[in-house]
Amino acid sequence: MPIGDYIGALLTALGDLWGFALIGSFFVMICEAAKPKRRKDEEAEKPGDFALPVMILSLITPLLLFFHAFLTVGATLPGLIALVSLLGGLIIGSSLIGWIISLVARDVGRTLSRAAPILAVLVFALTAYVTWESVFGFVNDFVTGIATG
Repeated sequence: MPIGDYIGALLTALGDLWGFALIGSFFVMICEAAKPKRRKDEEAEKPGDFALPVMILSLITPLLLFFHAFLTVGATLPGLIALVSLLGGLIIGSSLIGWIISLVARDVGRTLSRAAPILAVLVFALTAYVTWESVFGFVNDFVTGIATG
């Protein structure tokens, strides 16, 4: 079975909201990668008060999507290959698209970069809504297993 069929089966098994969260995460990664380099005469932008928490949320989002898919679909080799190739392709693709935007359209890249923190929080909220049940179940089983020895 080709990898495209495995990815299609993976997306079908995980549902539409997971797919929307994945697309949102892809767009947020494009926005973050689109930040153009500073010119010599430009001042460095100072990070806001919530820069660190937003950056952490932005990093956690793809991990939650991966973790939920891994727990939902199971640890079969074709499912794992499809999942890793899908998420890896999205991460590499979004980085390349953002990089191209930062080179070709500096103003658009700057605007996307400024919108990235707001979008990251919204996409994290959707991802948390989609993945909370499987993550909570895993953590609950893990803690119960440790407590019972």
